[in-house]
Amino acid sequence: MSRRAWSWAAAVAVAAAAFLYGATAESPPRTNADRVHQLAQGLACPVCAGQSVAESDVSVAREIRRQIALWVDEGRSDAYIREQIVSVYGEQTDYNPPASGLSSLVWILPLVASGGIGAVLVVTLRSARRRAAAADDRPAMPRRRWRAVAAWTAAVVLFTAAAGVLVARFSGSRGVGDSITGEIRVTARELNFQALEAFNDGDIDGAIALYDEALQQQPSNAEALTYRGWLTSRRGDAPVAVAYLDDAIASDPDYADARLFRAIVALDAGDAERAASELAAFDALDPSPDAEALVAQARVRERIAEAVGLAALERVDAVYSAPGRGSFADSGLTVADAVAAAEARASQGCEGCLLDALQMLDWVLESSPADADVLAERGWLLVRTGDAELLDLGMAHLDEALSVDPGHARALAHRAFAHSARGDTAAARADLAAFNSLEARPPDLVRLIEDQGLRIALGQ
Repeated sequence: MSRRAWSWAAAVAVAAAAFLYGATAESPPRTNADRVHQLAQGLACPVCAGQSVAESDVSVAREIRRQIALWVDEGRSDAYIREQIVSVYGEQTDYNPPASGLSSLVWILPLVASGGIGAVLVVTLRSARRRAAAADDRPAMPRRRWRAVAAWTAAVVLFTAAAGVLVARFSGSRGVGDSITGEIRVTARELNFQALEAFNDGDIDGAIALYDEALQQQPSNAEALTYRGWLTSRRGDAPVAVAYLDDAIASDPDYADARLFRAIVALDAGDAERAASELAAFDALDPSPDAEALVAQARVRERIAEAVGLAALERVDAVYSAPGRGSFADSGLTVADAVAAAEARASQGCEGCLLDALQMLDWVLESSPADADVLAERGWLLVRTGDAELLDLGMAHLDEALSVDPGHARALAHRAFAHSARGDTAAARADLAAFNSLEARPPDLVRLIEDQGLRIALGQ
């Protein structure tokens, strides 16, 4: 075979290799969720044996996945994300260090191929010039040589165009801010809106599918995570719902709906403390009227208060009713436990329940006679009986609580009710004004005042 034939064969082989690699190489992730999964697959779980972050469901792996999703949605590079994870968890977590691997060949091989083609083209042209110069009667390049040059030029152009098509085909969509990729035609926000419409139309399966599509584009989207979790909980799959809701809170701790739904799921699971904690976080976020309406409709506050009270009553009663009980100070219980337990006991409405509640509080006062929380609760239990004599006794306890702490929110609000019940409007207005001036007003007291119409009764 001639040198020219070998040159042609070499050029074709290099070009074929480049195209074959470009067509078969693993394509970059097409969505943010794909990218999160791909990164998680390349990281070893720090506390697992032989599992990647993508495979493991331990808490640390889930936390790493949440953080990766946040960084991907922020538009961070893969190198940045790996560097951050490795800096925290160590080099052993990186299955695929950036310096290794063959992914860069998809860019190198086309350049090598182009260089090889160019080299062959140069050799061919120089050979033609030398032969033309040696032959005095052939000063110009033969026509067939020009045809060869034209053919090579066309081949280079076609190769470049085909390489561009391959890159465009396999690059796909990437994260926020990546310029090489195509755009997401339907945004996560639009998909969330469509999902809400589907849910309102009763199409829960359709809504879930749309939320999943939104999360494919933006894995850390708090709204999609929240409502995907909520719908999952309504389907009875509490563990999966908890995972979605916890991811939503991790992505955006200030998203009120996530806090509310997490409180309801915790309440349904019997976790009163977690439910109360999430409801407190919800109240601190200035929730929307729709969210507040759901709270009222589902009696979330009442159910949480009952669950917290019953749990506290069980703890306190186990110690209080035990033979030879010691002092409250040595019981290991908190004042908050005792107050919640007394409230729960009194709310049961049984004969003797009020007396039991008062005696529990007296047990606390034996160790802490000037505890404003206990004095305020004891006074309120007596005031709300409606009995005139007990009302006066309750007022005395509330006065004592306010002498200990003049800014005690519960004592002020409860004494305003007591003054109103006694017909002392001026004193009730003064206590209510003092309550309104407080920087921190417990939400349950604010709602109690509104629900009982105290402001209206006082002409405010």
